[in-house]
Amino acid sequence: MSHYNNASLVEDSLELVTSSSRLAVSTVINYGFWYSICKSPELISPLTGRFGLSGSDENELQEVRSSFCNQLAAIITSTEVALAGHISPWPLELPWWQPLRFVGTAYVGYQTYTNQDPYRVAIVTSAYFTHEVMARTLARALTIRTLRNQDTGTTQSLNYARIEYKLLSSIAGLMVGAIVYKKMLDIGLSPVKAAFAYMISASMMKTISTLSSLLVLDSGSGHAVVEEAVTMAAAGTGAIAGTMAVAISGAMAVWCRSDLFLKVNTLVTITLASPESEIGHIDSFIGLKAEVGMTVGAVLLQFLLQQSRELDSRHLMRNVAVTLAPALTLALINGVSNHAVFGYSLEESFTETAQNQWKKFHAPLDYLYTLFH
Repeated sequence: MSHYNNASLVEDSLELVTSSSRLAVSTVINYGFWYSICKSPELISPLTGRFGLSGSDENELQEVRSSFCNQLAAIITSTEVALAGHISPWPLELPWWQPLRFVGTAYVGYQTYTNQDPYRVAIVTSAYFTHEVMARTLARALTIRTLRNQDTGTTQSLNYARIEYKLLSSIAGLMVGAIVYKKMLDIGLSPVKAAFAYMISASMMKTISTLSSLLVLDSGSGHAVVEEAVTMAAAGTGAIAGTMAVAISGAMAVWCRSDLFLKVNTLVTITLASPESEIGHIDSFIGLKAEVGMTVGAVLLQFLLQQSRELDSRHLMRNVAVTLAPALTLALINGVSNHAVFGYSLEESFTETAQNQWKKFHAPLDYLYTLFH
């Protein structure tokens, strides 16, 4: 691939220590930044006056808020590190249906709001979003790394965007159907009527997806030279692997706490939407790469949720240590992934991640573009 630098994972040990230290300091400062925003005093005083809270009640409210802000700032900091250092989708263009990649996060946020404490929505949703980002990053990197050593003669001209869109829209239909199905049960409809509502809503989503897919350009067509074709094939296949990883994760989110009807439909949806029948020579390993990404992402999700439980507003130094552990782990995974895809050293990845964190203070639009591109 033309953008591969062929550097060692660690080029300079001293520079690695320096860049990792800078990243750690930057992460701690950004943790304080997010915490200070959440802890700003504009909220407590109006609540105290409106509800006539006593001094002891106000102190208790402050304590609850400090605990919440510690958890929220920590998870936002980890999410920021994950996004600031993730691998670029180059040479693929950003599709118009990019929001579909976050449908799993939206579903988890909805389920958290309806089934758990509403105040944990932001924390759980951010943790799940981070897990999706890392699962996609790792699956993409593993796939591209494997394809790099393949014979260029086996390169296929595929509509990677259409394959990825089909997978994402199928999962979106499953999640919309699951929400409608559970809502129908909650209002007292029989399981048969609720299942009918599920099929109607899922079919409508499928129809919309079919019509919309006609607008998706054929990303595998064109008159590219061999090297560009290999690059596009690797990047496109990596994108499919990453999407497959988060699609399986999303299906597992629907599977949990579902009855037999939804479990069966989850299996059917994943089976029918699987891209392996369309990607020929790579179907022997793409599923494995997606599963690895999904598994590591699931471990990171539990890591992040456990982190939020260990934070204590009375122990600042402990909070800093608890926040740094997952953030630096995410930076390391991103660094290894960037090396696999582009040949960047860890020092370069850590330095770029820290620089991207600071962009929000002097180049906010560039900061947002970097995070979500």
